[in-house]
Amino acid sequence: MTSHNISLRLLTLSFCFFISNVHAGYIERKAEGWHFYEPLEVPQEKTEEDTPSPQAPEERLKAFKAEVERLKQVAVMEPTFENVKAYMVIQKELMDKSEAFTSKWMEVVFTTPSLDYSVEHPTSQSGRHVYLDQQKQKMDQEVYKLAQSHGLFFFVSSSCAYCKKFAPIVKAFSQQYGWEVMAISMDGTTLPEFPDAVNDNGVSAKLGVESLPTLLAVNPQTEEIIPLSNGLSSQQQILDRIRVLIIERKN
Repeated sequence: MTSHNISLRLLTLSFCFFISNVHAGYIERKAEGWHFYEPLEVPQEKTEEDTPSPQAPEERLKAFKAEVERLKQVAVMEPTFENVKAYMVIQKELMDKSEAFTSKWMEVVFTTPSLDYSVEHPTSQSGRHVYLDQQKQKMDQEVYKLAQSHGLFFFVSSSCAYCKKFAPIVKAFSQQYGWEVMAISMDGTTLPEFPDAVNDNGVSAKLGVESLPTLLAVNPQTEEIIPLSNGLSSQQQILDRIRVLIIERKN
């Protein structure tokens, strides 16, 4: 047998063996569709239950503030280039958020007059003057009204320099707002503004008067005693104390 015939026979045997293996594999495999086709698995769409719920705004803010503080502490305690840069980056993000919030706040204010504080409390110079004038008129009316139920005890002494300076202020206040004043002299003398001052009969000790001059607001019906001045004060200070100690307390 020639070498050519031997090679041809070996090639024939190899081919038969290959066909036999392929045939056996096909027989052993289960039916998989036309030409061994296997359909691709289609991924199932995620349902709402599979999707994690987004973090609530208050939780996000809390986490963001915690991260800002953490990066700040790291940058302070370990001021490397990267640590400081990381803190600066998050600080910029914080400022951007603040700017966006401020911008939206102003938009709401400009388009919603009921939320605009400056409508009732003007911030412009001209508007501020009008507002202050209105507040003064309202304050004056309240002080006039209080004069119907309150009077003033004015403890003085002719040897007290502050009493002499304060007496004209108390006199002007009482005349402007209609308050009755009872001047009480601690040394038996009088002042030009209050020539009818009465001598102290021990009432100063009962009311705890320790310094001169002393100005008290008195309600005879309720016997309420309210200190308006211990020492020299201006008329505006008297008005401020009446507003705080009497008017706002009643409201």
